Amino acid sequence: MQSEIDPELASRLEALLEVQPDASALLQPFYNDAQIFEHDVARIHMQQWLCAGHVSQAPETGDWFRFDMAAEPLIIVRGSDGELRALLNVCRHRGSVVCAEQAGHSNRLICPYHGWTYDLEGRLRSARNMGDLDLGAHSLASIHCRVAGGLIFVCFADEAPDFDHAAGVFERSVGRFGWADAKVAHRASYTVAANWKLVTENYQECYHCRPAHPEFSRFHATAKPDEANVDLRRSASGLAIAQGIEIEEFDNWPFGDAAGSQGIAVSNDAMYAGSVTGSRDGNPLAPLMGDFKDYCGGFFTYVETGPASFFLAYPDHGLVYLFIPRTAQRTDMEVLWLVDSKAEAGTDYSVEELSWLWDVTSIADKRIIERNQEGVNSRYYVPGPYGPMEDRTQAFIAWYLSQIRP
Repeated sequence: MQSEIDPELASRLEALLEVQPDASALLQPFYNDAQIFEHDVARIHMQQWLCAGHVSQAPETGDWFRFDMAAEPLIIVRGSDGELRALLNVCRHRGSVVCAEQAGHSNRLICPYHGWTYDLEGRLRSARNMGDLDLGAHSLASIHCRVAGGLIFVCFADEAPDFDHAAGVFERSVGRFGWADAKVAHRASYTVAANWKLVTENYQECYHCRPAHPEFSRFHATAKPDEANVDLRRSASGLAIAQGIEIEEFDNWPFGDAAGSQGIAVSNDAMYAGSVTGSRDGNPLAPLMGDFKDYCGGFFTYVETGPASFFLAYPDHGLVYLFIPRTAQRTDMEVLWLVDSKAEAGTDYSVEELSWLWDVTSIADKRIIERNQEGVNSRYYVPGPYGPMEDRTQAFIAWYLSQIRP
């Protein structure tokens, strides 16, 4: 449901959009105003498909975990029919959260406040001492839920963007890396004292990588302009193709297409010579996944969709980045590390080594983004121009402005 915009906010937004400079960072209120933040969530996050996690987080009937977007709490649950559903974690009695823990397993979902009991499909089965209450009229609300490439996606909109094309892209990209047969080996959350757009802008450019991420820049070609590593990327892609793994690059993120389908992008990249995966020393971290029989010269793939869901696939492990807006100046970065489902911790991989690179990188991102927010909050802040290595950030901001227009 797309909420009505307050007339006063609409007037403010129109005035800001009128003076927003082209090809530059946003004006200050877009980064720190609480009312604009709520409008962002309603217009963008509640209308787009969002990754909520991985199928391995709820593999069996009765398994569930929470996924909260802004102030909207969800339960992702595996039903008695084997299907995954996204149920609103809001009791139909007086609104209490039903599942308070982050994850669990149960045959029923029981509200701890007054004991209303729901089945795994969200249907109300009992409401103690409520007389002849119509149980069928008080099921937990649900939203759209899809699985693609082992990833769980949800959408709060009444009419969700078409996801069929995006689902196919996921199957043809991270699907080749074996993500449907993967498991979560490690999970971490980084609370960033900054607006969600600063977090997303940062992810969309590697202009900051060399000064801020020496560990990442040591081995990843992404840290230099695209034209500097064309031959390296072409060679790595050629080695993957020789194995029968051709991952088509595609880009209509974040805009989607004229038919209203979900925006998605896929791009392939490579490691520098002497490194094959995203590790401390460039050496393998875990057993090869999916269709890979070799590391293909350090071949890896980025995929992104919607405003909050970003993915990085190496031949031996994967990363799921979820950017969850909480307030105008707080965003949680949820990170999942994936490995092959048959790999054993301590034998086939070390959790410490597996998580090292993207833990130090996320900590550094938290630091630089929070400094960015601190500066943006200054009365002396003036938006500066985007550079050539920030073209995707610029495209994201152009899309954002188009979405929040009254």
